[in-house]
Amino acid sequence: MDRTTTRIARAGRRLGRCSRGVSALEFALVLPLLLAMVLGLVEFGNMIFLSAAMDKAAKVGARTAVTGQGEDDGSRLGRIVQAARAVAEPAAGAMPVSVLVRSWPGTDPSAAASADDAGRPCAMVEVEVRCDYRPITPIVGDMLPDSIPLRGQGRMINEPWTPCG
Repeated sequence: MDRTTTRIARAGRRLGRCSRGVSALEFALVLPLLLAMVLGLVEFGNMIFLSAAMDKAAKVGARTAVTGQGEDDGSRLGRIVQAARAVAEPAAGAMPVSVLVRSWPGTDPSAAASADDAGRPCAMVEVEVRCDYRPITPIVGDMLPDSIPLRGQGRMINEPWTPCG
C-alpha cells in the first residue's frame, strides 16, 4: 500500500469514530417537530378551554332564565344575556360573543321555537352562546382555518313562578 492510500484509510477511520456535532444535528432535526407538537397542544388546549367556557356561559344563562327574575319589569331577557356574557366574554377576550335565547311553549323541542323569548312558566328555554375562535399560535395556527365556530347550549324547564297553564 502506498502512503496516500494509507493516509486516506486512517482519515476514514477517524471520521467514523468522530461523534462531535451529532447531538446538535439530532436536536436541529427534532426541534421543529417538538415545537409543532407543543404549539399544537397549546392551541388545542386554548380551544377546549374556550369551548368549555361557552358551555358554562350557556348553562348560567339558562339557570338565570328558569328563575323568572325580571319578568315583572320586562328585564328578563336582558338579565339572561348579561349573565351569559359575564361568563363568556372574559374567556373569549377580544373575540366577539353572541347569545341567543329561545323557548318552546311546552317541553317538546320539536315544536316551533320562539326566538328572543325566555318563555312562560313551565315552558322549555334554551340559551346558546357562540364564539368564533381565532387560532393564536404561529405555525399550527397557520394550518388551521381563520376561525373555528364554538358554541355552548343550556336547555331547561322554567320554574312555575306563576301557575302553569
